[in-house]
Amino acid sequence: MEQFGVLTLGSRLKRLSDDLFSEVQSIYLQCDIPISSTYFPILRLLQHVGGLSVVEIAERLRLSHPAVSKQVTKMTKECLLEKTLDTQDQRRSLLKLSEHGIQAMQRVEPILEEMKVVIENMTNFSSSHFMEGLSELEKQLFSGSLADKVMDRLGTIAIVPLAKKYERAFYDLNMAWLKRYFPDQITEKDHELLSHPQREIIDKGGRVWVAIRKTPTFDSVVGAIAFVPSHDTSSSNKRSGEVCKLGVAEHCQGKGVAQGLLSQVFEFAEHNHLSKLTLETASCLTAARRLYDKNGFVEKAFPYASPYERADVYMEKSLGDHI
Repeated sequence: MEQFGVLTLGSRLKRLSDDLFSEVQSIYLQCDIPISSTYFPILRLLQHVGGLSVVEIAERLRLSHPAVSKQVTKMTKECLLEKTLDTQDQRRSLLKLSEHGIQAMQRVEPILEEMKVVIENMTNFSSSHFMEGLSELEKQLFSGSLADKVMDRLGTIAIVPLAKKYERAFYDLNMAWLKRYFPDQITEKDHELLSHPQREIIDKGGRVWVAIRKTPTFDSVVGAIAFVPSHDTSSSNKRSGEVCKLGVAEHCQGKGVAQGLLSQVFEFAEHNHLSKLTLETASCLTAARRLYDKNGFVEKAFPYASPYERADVYMEKSLGDHI
């Protein structure tokens, strides 16, 4: 429909609406939330302001009276709402959340918080033209499942060694942040290392771990990290290694996934009695820099010429006897 421009605006907005309602309903079903996604505006309004009449609900939400009346009837039958008499006018009925409705809204609150983060990420783009902005929003929503992204943030994350079935996800995850931040600086070395982690990293003594959310049907990879062994030229009897290819899916950032992956490397380093960990990063990756600073990495002058143009920061973490 995009090629027809503003003439299909209504149809495109309807398509977006239908897709969003469907995705949210999928989340509610997976989390066993006993409400319909279409009920949310009315439930949230009554949760905030208390009892209101059907007319007042329609006015505040700018919906038609018949539409609100139809929804209210369904919610009352499902015991989410209950009717009471207005104490100031006994001829007037008010609707408020039932105890069941209150509990349902309490259960859905953490889901709404994660949903808000995911949708804000999807709409975090710059456009001065409404139709261009609409196209970008459609691209974000239709390119991946909103339900899966929200469930990734809600689910338990496990960090496991890279397996063959996760190799494509390892490539896609790292390539996503490279394309976002350094689209003109992606090298053949990047493609080789990401396309063949077994050959380029693991077979050379390195390790790769992925952060996954397990579901009954598939495993969703939401993060990855690699360790490449090296040798400290100033002291050949001490072992060191480089931390690299740390990436977390944008919709799962802020949930401690990166810290969990980095901690996995620390555990490996301690078990193998490594003396030092090094890494290269870019000064524009401020969130990554904060993570490294917090975990004891110290910026130093590059001891070599980096093969990556984008890398302008070199950091080390001395391990000693303790991580």
